[in-house]
Amino acid sequence: MQAKRAPSRTTATGPETPSPLERMYAAIRASTRTPANWQRVVDAVVTELSGKLPPADEVLREVPAQARRGSDRSQLLHVEPDGSFSVVALISRPGQATSVHDHTTWCAVAVVAGTEYEQRFSLGEGGRALLLTGTRTDQAGTVSGFAPPGDIHRVTNTGPTVAVSLHVYGTDIARIGTSVRRTYHLPIVEPNDID
Repeated sequence: MQAKRAPSRTTATGPETPSPLERMYAAIRASTRTPANWQRVVDAVVTELSGKLPPADEVLREVPAQARRGSDRSQLLHVEPDGSFSVVALISRPGQATSVHDHTTWCAVAVVAGTEYEQRFSLGEGGRALLLTGTRTDQAGTVSGFAPPGDIHRVTNTGPTVAVSLHVYGTDIARIGTSVRRTYHLPIVEPNDID
């Protein structure tokens, strides 16, 4: 996986205005420079990104053409030179869902197009089942985040169109290959199924 690095842009009149993606990377960079626990870092990133997301068409221009209508793999957009964070795009088809999984680090998620439905889980029954602990539906413009532990979830595109979301991870995804720590293939127990 090779992350794209934005080229330096200049014109005859001086430096070109940074793109919305470049401004987003700078905002994340500023939010992650003060050492703090993971939850504080992700909260700062979520706050900084709210209302400042790049348009979906700019994100889609940065991914391979074959991924623009949906892909089973996330698309690496940026790795900070010091490895402190990475940004990937998840482009999903209607009905497409991730596995139930957790992460190696904190994560902020920004939906830039479409609708994503998230289910959160905890381990129950001595690790033999997943307990559904919450759900949320995110539309374009929504930014949320979480930090381990307590980050077991699944995301599904429940809309009628391709969904595009940006995922910011507090690690060098190019180096480690994935943000997923574990996937879970366990029965799901919903709150009304609990005696």
